Amino acid sequence: MNDSPKRSIRSRCIGVCKLNADEMCIGCHRVVEEISAWANASADDREEINRVAASREHQMNQGPA
Repeated sequence: MNDSPKRSIRSRCIGVCKLNADEMCIGCHRVVEEISAWANASADDREEINRVAASREHQMNQGPA
């Protein structure tokens, strides 16, 4: 068991909160399930949510090949 204080992981939310057709927020690039899970997620889970959302954002910014 890890007795260290709970790490604080910052949310990617930028206050846009608008979902696209894929149910992904166009502001933070998280999907509905990730947004809903955030409040009860562990620090490790939050890091993973942020990593996946950042990857989505990067892919969207790359555009079609």
